Amino acid sequence: MRRLLVVVSLSLLIIAYAGIVDVVELAKQNSVVYLKAVLNFDQAKNDYDKAMIEAKNKRQQLVAQKSWLNAQQSYRQSMKSFYNEFFDAYVGVLENNLQAQIAQNKLRIAEIDFKEMQDLYKTGAATLQDLQSASSTRLQTEVSLNEAKLNLEQSKEDLLILLGKEMSIIDPSTIGIDVKLPSIDELLSKSLTIQMAQIDVQVAQMDYDSLVSPSQYTRDKYERTLRIAQNALKDTQNSTKKSYQSLLLTTENLKKTIQAQRETVSVARAQLESAENNYKVGVGSEKDLLNARNAYLTAQKTLLSYVRSFLKNLCSLYIDADWNYQRLLSEVFGG
Repeated sequence: MRRLLVVVSLSLLIIAYAGIVDVVELAKQNSVVYLKAVLNFDQAKNDYDKAMIEAKNKRQQLVAQKSWLNAQQSYRQSMKSFYNEFFDAYVGVLENNLQAQIAQNKLRIAEIDFKEMQDLYKTGAATLQDLQSASSTRLQTEVSLNEAKLNLEQSKEDLLILLGKEMSIIDPSTIGIDVKLPSIDELLSKSLTIQMAQIDVQVAQMDYDSLVSPSQYTRDKYERTLRIAQNALKDTQNSTKKSYQSLLLTTENLKKTIQAQRETVSVARAQLESAENNYKVGVGSEKDLLNARNAYLTAQKTLLSYVRSFLKNLCSLYIDADWNYQRLLSEVFGG
């Protein structure tokens, strides 16, 4: 399928190609989420280095390591939040542009219906209630169009703030979806949450083993603390595994959903071409044409929503697996 540059009207975007990685780099320079994450990460690394130098024993080293793992976990979550923010803004402009076109077409359909109802009312073939209902529908579609235009303007402004300058948008609906996903074992081996739980067990075991002639009360207390840490580790391993299984399944299903929706878009495009031809030769009405256009636009918009979810999931999985997610974006966007 040919890759297209989709340029939103209403003056936000200019025709100038930029690879997706370049666009992401621009967003990083302006995203509060990203900039804050980097600063916090750098400070946490300095704190960790200092703590390891000052550590006087293995236990203090483990405590420092857990604090560092927690900082890395926060950084991962911030990276996920950043990419969610990016794709919401990036794809959101395209979705809202399509919605504005859909709303415009719906208003035209409502105007056609209202005009027909006026003619019917004049001839006595329609009641006043019918006419008022058609008028109400027309007014409601005007409101919907105004809301759609406002949402588009706001999404354009959000993207402009995030990128810092006007950029062209690569249509993500044609991205490659046949990409490798990390396995459960690969994700679990890189899970920082599990690693922190493992450190808790190590610390609790060290505390228990270091007891010297303790009272029964103290021995029982430290033994319970150790068991609690061990149980927490098992629970963390199980819950993390289930979470990754669910995310992997959802992502695989999104691949199939995207493939199916692409076929739906293709069918809607063919139906639109047929409606356009029928309208040109006079065997189809303007309303038929507008409905066909909206069916096509709606199919495109639905496809974009699936693609956005797929991209978010991919980045989340690659971040947790500690894989190169920037290279991933370059591959799926084809550049």
